[in-house]
Amino acid sequence: MITVIADDLTGAAEIAGICLRHGIDVAFGIDSIPEKEATVNVIATDSRSLTEEEAYQVHLQIANKILKKNSEQIIFKKCDSVLRGYVITELSALMSASEKKSVLLQSSNPIGNRCIRNGIYFVNDIKIENTSFLSDPDFPSKTSSVKNLLLERSSKNTMEIYTKMINKINSKGVYIPDCNSEADLKKNLNLYSEKIIIGGSAAFFEQFLIKMNLTSKIKVSTKYSVSEGYLLASGSAHPKSIIYSEMLQNNNCPVVTFPNHLLLEHIKGSDLRKWKREIAKIYKENKKLGLRISNDIIHFDNCSKELKNRMSLVIKELFKTSEIDELFIEGGATAYDILKKLEWNSFTPTSELAPGVVRIQYDRNIKKHITIKPGSYEWPDELLN
Repeated sequence: MITVIADDLTGAAEIAGICLRHGIDVAFGIDSIPEKEATVNVIATDSRSLTEEEAYQVHLQIANKILKKNSEQIIFKKCDSVLRGYVITELSALMSASEKKSVLLQSSNPIGNRCIRNGIYFVNDIKIENTSFLSDPDFPSKTSSVKNLLLERSSKNTMEIYTKMINKINSKGVYIPDCNSEADLKKNLNLYSEKIIIGGSAAFFEQFLIKMNLTSKIKVSTKYSVSEGYLLASGSAHPKSIIYSEMLQNNNCPVVTFPNHLLLEHIKGSDLRKWKREIAKIYKENKKLGLRISNDIIHFDNCSKELKNRMSLVIKELFKTSEIDELFIEGGATAYDILKKLEWNSFTPTSELAPGVVRIQYDRNIKKHITIKPGSYEWPDELLN
């Protein structure tokens, strides 16, 4: 049995999709071990949005529960391919829980042109510090040195970090070998043993499944369409997201954005409650709805958290008053917040519509399905035809 701990929900969904692609039974939980366990259990957290100390505690508590239930199972730490988040801090928590002293970490995704050469991170053959990742609002890439990237993002590190060409793991620390191709991903796995912790990108995890001889069957992605009874929620202002909302409207699906007075830093609770009722009426009349926060970037202190909260509260009310069996969510942080507000924590992944776009079934009500995708990805063309 393998349990994957991810620091965001879309990363966890991507892992689930890989398992589906290879015919491996997989279960999905949010901040907890899934109720229906499988060969691969995926646990989504939102630790990338927390403080460093909170991220440490989340991973420590989850790892302790996993190992208490089955001390022999493998824990794979899913991290962002460009190492955003508190990667070393979270690995430290897993090391503390497992009492293991070494880590094999490979974040590269060569197919996506994200590679590590001589300990330096490159995106499309450009040093990461010279790409748009320099402007990331939460974890800017101010250096291209993999070691320094990790050290800048984690204050708890007390371990040695080894990079460049690595031929063996024989002492304490975190080992991040160079990786420039799929062949390198496979070669890196020769360093793995059950005595160490393993983690990295979805691409590295896929090669790990192959190495563990779990990929004997190939499952073709399932295509499906939904004509009515769906809600599509988007917290993204990405241009692709805006274009898709226009396509929805052309497909006779009303798309509603939050009114301006509900996009201010301080709002009246009565105004939000009134708008909830208006949204419920629109859904009742059409049996489908696209709900967006805004087509513009909103700025006020803590706006991301507050706007996610307002979106989630509206959707929670919709589920109380309307019969909705299909929920499509754009954006990992948005999806996490919505599902936490609904208090839905355990799921069975059923379909990978496209890489990173995964449909899951709620374990406590099998009529309810949720499809999740990152904000920068595109919905499959067939989805809502």
